[in-house]
Amino acid sequence: MPNLQDVADQINARLDQISTNTASTAGNTADIRNELVQTNSRLQQIDATLVNGFANLSQGLFALIQVQIIAAGLLDHNRKQNDTIICELANSNTLLCSILRKLARQLRSSEASQASLARIEGINERVHAPEAGDVDRQRELLGQVQACCPPEPVPQEPCPDMCPPPVYRDRQPTGQDWKPLPPPQRPIG
Repeated sequence: MPNLQDVADQINARLDQISTNTASTAGNTADIRNELVQTNSRLQQIDATLVNGFANLSQGLFALIQVQIIAAGLLDHNRKQNDTIICELANSNTLLCSILRKLARQLRSSEASQASLARIEGINERVHAPEAGDVDRQRELLGQVQACCPPEPVPQEPCPDMCPPPVYRDRQPTGQDWKPLPPPQRPIG
């Protein structure tokens, strides 16, 4: 049978072991707490970085949208300029076609008149030679009078109305003064 001293030594040994285990558990718990504090600090930094990143991303997207709005305005102005160019080309085509038709008609008429006049003149000069000389002198006098006092010019035909030029309305973007947020500060520790 164990004596009282042996039992007391066994109890003391057990108490020492419990005390050592308790101290070890307290140290482990303190280490876990420190790790949790550091992990929490890192999570807060990650959260701050994400918030900062999303703010920068949203500001950057807003700036890009403003640039796209300006680009759309410029493209619309370019479209209007193209419409004006097409209108001017259509007017030029109409004018050229009209001129061509009038010139062709005038040319046919002039050629027919010239042939008739040459024939009539030839006949008249043979039949009425003295009168033909008078006509030539009268033409010469008429030429001198017209050189002195020219007749009023024939008015020109009106041109088509000018196409309205497009008016560009400059649009200044908003939100172009943004700067990225500074990165979040790292916790000391």
